Amino acid sequence: MIKTKGTKRALTMSMLSLFLCFAMLLGTTFAWFTDSAISANNIIQSGNLDIVLEYYNGTEWKEVAGSDELLDGDALWEPGHAEVVYLRMRNAGSLALKYQFGINIVSEQPGVNKAGEPFKLSDYIYFDVADGVNGQTNAYATREDAMRIATETTKISAGYNTADVMEGNSEFEYFAVVVYMPTSVTNVANHNGIDVPHINLGVNILATQATVESDSFGNTYDADARYLVAAASVEEIVSAIENGNDISLETPIVIDDAFMAAYNARMRARTIVIENNAVIDGNGITIYRTEETKDQPLISVAEGYTLTLSNIVIDGGANWTGEINPYLLRGTENSGMTTTGALITTEKNAHVVLGEGAVLQNNDGANAVFLNTRVGCTLTLNGGEILNNHSAAGAIWGGGAITINDGKVNGNHGGIGGAIRIVTNIGTVLTMNGGEMNHNVSDGVGGAIWAGSSRSNNVYVLNGGEMAYNYSPSGGGAIYAGYYETVKIGGTFKMHHNEAPLAGAIRFHDHASFVMTGGEIYDNGDNSLFLYNNSTSITGGKISDTFTYYGGLGLTLGEAEITSVIAYDLATTHNTAYLAAEFGTFRFTVNEASANFANFNFKPNANYVYTAGDEAKLICMNEGYTTYWDAATSTFRLQATN
Repeated sequence: MIKTKGTKRALTMSMLSLFLCFAMLLGTTFAWFTDSAISANNIIQSGNLDIVLEYYNGTEWKEVAGSDELLDGDALWEPGHAEVVYLRMRNAGSLALKYQFGINIVSEQPGVNKAGEPFKLSDYIYFDVADGVNGQTNAYATREDAMRIATETTKISAGYNTADVMEGNSEFEYFAVVVYMPTSVTNVANHNGIDVPHINLGVNILATQATVESDSFGNTYDADARYLVAAASVEEIVSAIENGNDISLETPIVIDDAFMAAYNARMRARTIVIENNAVIDGNGITIYRTEETKDQPLISVAEGYTLTLSNIVIDGGANWTGEINPYLLRGTENSGMTTTGALITTEKNAHVVLGEGAVLQNNDGANAVFLNTRVGCTLTLNGGEILNNHSAAGAIWGGGAITINDGKVNGNHGGIGGAIRIVTNIGTVLTMNGGEMNHNVSDGVGGAIWAGSSRSNNVYVLNGGEMAYNYSPSGGGAIYAGYYETVKIGGTFKMHHNEAPLAGAIRFHDHASFVMTGGEIYDNGDNSLFLYNNSTSITGGKISDTFTYYGGLGLTLGEAEITSVIAYDLATTHNTAYLAAEFGTFRFTVNEASANFANFNFKPNANYVYTAGDEAKLICMNEGYTTYWDAATSTFRLQATN
């Protein structure tokens, strides 16, 4: 009793104390220990890269840009003739830069010598660079010094000399350039008096970021920065490619006999051969094909090199007229040019990258892109487009690796495979992470893609983007998957509104494999998928089209959302279908002879634990039959309802 009273007394006092505390707080403010650490004014400011190049005209320094008086334009060049130009440069920007100095050929007119042989003057004129001393004073003290320095060291046609790194906001650096025709030049450069050679030279500096400034991870982030050359002629394009520089085109390019004559050093049967890694920004211009170049590849990427294009249109010359095809959304009559040469072809282990604004279009008679077969070539679309081409093999032919991250492969027409005809038996991987492959038409199977009927071993990984409105008059409105191929659909990829009499979406050939973990397949007509003796796993995504499973390498169904009807056309010895440990509701029919119909069953995954009512998920559409759980064999079977 004493303990009880004491406890009550203590509780009473505690409650009274709490009441007093609350009463006091009503008339006061909170007071806590506090602290803070605040960082402000964290400024992000752009650096700038700016280089100044000037020349000395005898009385004053003037900017090189726009000048045409660096060399004596009235001079008549002969063996032993030399010209010296005094230059100075500085880094006027805030960023460190690396630079190349060069004498580049803006344009050149070949000549004919006294022996009647054509020649180019650029093959017989050389240049070199020497450091200056306080500007223009005696960088080459005598003619003998100039001759000694420039004795047949660098042809002017060789492009650029690599120079040093300059820190930001630097002082002027001085140097001199000697241009020289050696005394060893013979009558091979002595023109006939009629066909006079001519060279228009340019002097410039190419500059880009140098590995000087650092970020949080070091100073190597710009180690691969490339020089950008503004090119307005064939010679400038050739020079930039040979020197590994990026190119910005400044004028429309017409690929005709005159172009190829100027491109003679790199011409192979009227084809522009890219023999270095080349990055070309076309600034929105168009490269046109002409009659002289229609029967050869327009551009060929040599073995091991990469060609990257952006903001450029390469046009094959077709002009599509006539009645509008409802699938292609264009005419199919060509009032323009037909060809037997691809727009771009590759040698082995070569790579083509189509960036934003790069368009390959209107090639009729040959592919837009020919990937060399069985030798590791790649094609990547990073926003590029391949449009309105026609050939027996669609717009793209070959094998290796094709990746579409963004862009379009639309409106193409092929004999077999409207957009892409993939070479068999080399394990090509086609990956689609975004973009479109729409409105393509095949005259045979594979509205968008075909890979043959032999053992293909190709893989299609469809993670994003869409294939839609493609058409085949035979089978596989979007894809005709050949023997031993694998089609994987996941992510956000959508396949819809494709059309064919057999399998509006995908027609699988024998022993092909289908894996679906995401994505959507819808509105491709009845019998959207035709799975023939395939290994198939559909564990995610959505299918609203009816499809047929024929044969018995195994169909596993999981939690995919299937709102259509699956038709099982099973062989006698293949009466088992498979379920994942977790599976959704779907409807099905079984097209099987009566003796085998009774043996049909669904076998769940070994991790499956039966839950009462799961049989209701498996809705049998055969009249008079329903599904039940057979605990003895751990399978779902069919039984008559009457």
